[in-house]
Amino acid sequence: MIGAGADRVSEVLADQPALAGRTVDADEVMVPLVSPPLRRENALGLELILEGFLLHHGRPRHVDNVPMGAAVLAGDYCYAQGLVRVAATGDLQVVEALGDLVSLSAVAVAIDRQQDLVPLWRVTAAGIAGEDGPATAGAARAARAALREGVPDPIHEMAATLPVAPALEQALAR
Repeated sequence: MIGAGADRVSEVLADQPALAGRTVDADEVMVPLVSPPLRRENALGLELILEGFLLHHGRPRHVDNVPMGAAVLAGDYCYAQGLVRVAATGDLQVVEALGDLVSLSAVAVAIDRQQDLVPLWRVTAAGIAGEDGPATAGAARAARAALREGVPDPIHEMAATLPVAPALEQALAR
């Protein structure tokens, strides 16, 4: 796996010849939201998936000055590298949650429901952490299922019970 020893998103991206020299070492956005902390491969996978989403649908945080075509390919690379890292841990619950996160985020953008993005990402992060509060893995899964059916209220209500996430809100602002 390319960048298997990398510990930061910018290091993973620097392994890609098309992105070498275009990487920026930015602070993690998702990892601080997850308590208890995730294993490093899951945490890096989550950050890579966010960067993939931002390359496709927003402003990337870890690369700079990338032409549109290269940004789409870099986003695909980030998604793939993130899911590969998470899958390598064998934690199928996290793989499922992040697969949902990727698809539901793309749908939210496609149907012009950007207001669902921050709650979706916050609730998913809390759910994969195995928290005991309102965003348990099962509750987060149910809220994502409701969102998939066009019912956003459960994910918004659950997100309202979680700590604020200004860095995530800024990253997902278009």
